[in-house]
Amino acid sequence: NTPDASREKIKTTTLTTTTKPQTMIVTLDPFSVGSLGAGLLVTLLVHATLAQGTPVSELGKRPKGRGLWGYVWNGVICGSVGTSGYDPVQGAFAPLTRLLLHWSLVLIFWSVAWSALLMMDLLPTSATTTTQDDDATPILVGVTVALVYGGLCHYINHILPGVSIPDGPRPHKIQRHPEWTPGTRLLSSKHTSMQYAQAQESHTWTTEQRFANTCLKFTGEPAGRDVWMEQPNKQSKKKKHWVDEKLVQEWASGGRPWGFDPSVNPNSADQIFRAQMIRSYLEENGVPEVLKDAASKKSKKDTKPPTVQDALKRAVQFYGMLQTADGHWSGDYGGPMFLMPGLIVVWYCMGKPTLMLNESEQQLMKEYIINHQQVDGGWGTHIESPSTMFGTTLNYVALRLMGMSAEDPVCEKGRTFIRDQGGALYTSSWSKFYLCLLGCMHWDGHNSVPPEAWLAPNWLAFHPGRMWCHARMVYLPMGYLYGSRFVYSRAEKDPVVQALREELYVQDYNSIPWIKTRHYVAPMDNYSPISWTMETSQNFLACYETWSIFQPFKNFVRHYGLKFSLEYMKAEDLQTNYIDIGPVNKVLNMLCAYDGCGRDLKNPAVVNHMPRVADYLW
Repeated sequence: NTPDASREKIKTTTLTTTTKPQTMIVTLDPFSVGSLGAGLLVTLLVHATLAQGTPVSELGKRPKGRGLWGYVWNGVICGSVGTSGYDPVQGAFAPLTRLLLHWSLVLIFWSVAWSALLMMDLLPTSATTTTQDDDATPILVGVTVALVYGGLCHYINHILPGVSIPDGPRPHKIQRHPEWTPGTRLLSSKHTSMQYAQAQESHTWTTEQRFANTCLKFTGEPAGRDVWMEQPNKQSKKKKHWVDEKLVQEWASGGRPWGFDPSVNPNSADQIFRAQMIRSYLEENGVPEVLKDAASKKSKKDTKPPTVQDALKRAVQFYGMLQTADGHWSGDYGGPMFLMPGLIVVWYCMGKPTLMLNESEQQLMKEYIINHQQVDGGWGTHIESPSTMFGTTLNYVALRLMGMSAEDPVCEKGRTFIRDQGGALYTSSWSKFYLCLLGCMHWDGHNSVPPEAWLAPNWLAFHPGRMWCHARMVYLPMGYLYGSRFVYSRAEKDPVVQALREELYVQDYNSIPWIKTRHYVAPMDNYSPISWTMETSQNFLACYETWSIFQPFKNFVRHYGLKFSLEYMKAEDLQTNYIDIGPVNKVLNMLCAYDGCGRDLKNPAVVNHMPRVADYLW
């Protein structure tokens, strides 16, 4: 109680009451921020997967507005529009989900940047907590990350060209040029009985002649359908007018020499079809008045139309003769040289059913392939392409499967070309795929096509459903056939297959280390080299296919992947009347249906496929 003691007590009390306590407002550190972002990301992706395509009534609907913020405003604030999770029709997340996904990624990148700065001692250790007196460096890092992320998104969406916008010509153009032996090829007289039929006539021929007495249930609109029939009508119609056959050929060939000479033009010009249409018109109606001058024996100078109007009238009349009865103009589905060989391989693997390809059609196919063989013995990827291993391997195999002898000069030239490039190990991937189906290559020599990829969430960047429509619908049957390791059932006993194993390779077939040859491709076929990321991914998938550690998981999910693929193909077959999206997946879907029903050619799923082969032959 002395004066000094009292003053000391007051002093102590004042210090105690005036000292600011170090109160923690919020605790922040890189791990917490990263965990928050990762947790939000996982939650959003799980929700998007479970809510995918719901409600169904909103599937495919896009909110009004331009850009993400416009979608969020019109789709969430002004009224719910679109699905709540991932919309597989649009290939996009719901607007609000997308916004939160961006926010979760900003948090994750903030955590990574913060941790990197700490590791490099560019931030003080005390900056891992934020108090009233701490500096705002971590917050500035987060703001910077958000700005950089936003700028990057803007650059990708608004400055970079879209992925579907084509680039200019490739810098490494093909230096070789196609070359054919000059000379006119004429259709053999034994094949001139083939006649074009369209629309209802084609349906009648299919159901009442070719596929009569089968379980065929033929569906679909007849208009626009084109097929070629062998002697469709036993009773020929009575001709009303005499027809000058020389005139028919002159008009059908556009005044050029009659016949096919690939050294002049490798395109068919539809001469045979045009001749039949013109002949039929002239037999029924005679020579039109506006074309009588052109049909006369006068010189071309004398028959030249005097005015532009006269020339246009002739042109309209000429193309009127080519118009089919249902109103459309038909044309050859020509160009690629790898489509028909795929059909022939599938036909052979299914036991060579004559309902699919009869003898006359096989002979015409052989003639077509022979006509397009080039001077070096090879065939191009398409009819105007120089020879490639892709085109040559497939067309050589097609000729052999249709009965051409290996000693035939055509096959000898083709085989020499293949072996000079190192053998079929250096052909392209689709060619390797067909060789695997046939039993002329082991599946280990082909890169993985896992069918279980379809089971992944649709929002995954590499989900097959996000591919271009033709790519994904070809991946579908290829995945099934690869996953089931389909091989022609008689491959080990079939003499042609056994002979091809010797003819296509420069080394003993049984000594080839197949898995090491997956990336082999001839330089002439390597027009667009795969990137190292793709090659690394394919190598990882090869490990997934072969390493024992992955087998329990792979075998479990593959079963469901194969089941999904088969059901998906069945749905496409039914929706398209067994025409499917294009000629490649058409024949592969048919082979999958054949395998899926126990390889029974009389099964309705297989029988319903066969008539639609004719739709793709021309």
